[in-house]
Amino acid sequence: MARSSNLPEPTASAAPVRALGARRLLLALAVVLALYAVDLACATTVPASAHAFAVNVAVPFDLMVCVPAAFYLLVVRRRGLTPLAVLPVVWAGYLAASQLVAPGLLSPLAVSAAAGSAGTFSLLPPLFAAALALDAAVIACEARRLVRAFRAARGASTRPYDWFAEAFKVLAPGGRAAHLAGIEGATWYYALFSWRARPDAPVGRHAFSYHRESGFLALVGVIAALLPVEAFAVHLLVAQWSTIAACLLTATSLYALLWLVAAARASVLNPLLVDDETLTVRWAAFVCEDVPLHLVTGVGAAAPDVPKRERLDLVVMGAPPCWIELSEPLEVRTFAGTRRPVRAINVSPDNAAAFKRLVGARLR
Repeated sequence: MARSSNLPEPTASAAPVRALGARRLLLALAVVLALYAVDLACATTVPASAHAFAVNVAVPFDLMVCVPAAFYLLVVRRRGLTPLAVLPVVWAGYLAASQLVAPGLLSPLAVSAAAGSAGTFSLLPPLFAAALALDAAVIACEARRLVRAFRAARGASTRPYDWFAEAFKVLAPGGRAAHLAGIEGATWYYALFSWRARPDAPVGRHAFSYHRESGFLALVGVIAALLPVEAFAVHLLVAQWSTIAACLLTATSLYALLWLVAAARASVLNPLLVDDETLTVRWAAFVCEDVPLHLVTGVGAAAPDVPKRERLDLVVMGAPPCWIELSEPLEVRTFAGTRRPVRAINVSPDNAAAFKRLVGARLR
């Protein structure tokens, strides 16, 4: 979904490199799990005279300090992840250690009282306080980095997708995770905060809308009117057996409604763009690809003789098709974040005749 043009071809060694990275990650996670297992095994096998010290001091220190430190060095630092990834490991160690000190009691006050009644100092309460302080420090630091990256991306791009995708790369450098974050952030933006925005049509580029001649907006309007009533009826029905299941179904229905409203609003604000060198094909907030005009061989209503796997179909329901055929494959990003080559792109501008004339003139 991020704009792409003339992307480099994947090298032959890309797959082995990814496989090697996956093996290293699995090895690091196995080491962390092994450390957990060793600590828990030691806690159950130490002599009775040392048992109180082991479960109150040694095991909490290992599970809440040593294991998270190993996870940070082996996984987070090597893969360039955010330190936020360490926090769940710290709290998993706290839960495991608290079960050994005071089975069934997870409160630090209860753990301290249980340890005090045995006449042994427990390291869990100070580690609990240190974990809270660590949470606050890491979250504050990462929030500042995220805000700075978001502001920089917003100043460099007019696309909400880019704002959120580029900002999320601060937390996870991987392209697919940032891509999904960009989709999610853009969805919420278009559904809630875009109602005063104008279509993204930069000066010097010809814009072609694609939402007027199709039935997509009408369909969204009908669904938006009926879905809340249906969700309420289904909630009352399912709640007779399970309140949790009813709430989950209702939340899913409301999110689907938000997604449809966002897609409808984004289709209005993101028209097709044409200038002297580039044809930008877009659909809502989810597809935006820059196609160099020197790759375009023709534009027409008839589907080109191209395999289906090499087609990108962006036609809005009910609108007449307009196929853009390319002289060579162009790599585009799919909704899932992967890339695939295409040699034909199908769009549906409202004024198809003017679109074809303009692109044809640019080609000549």
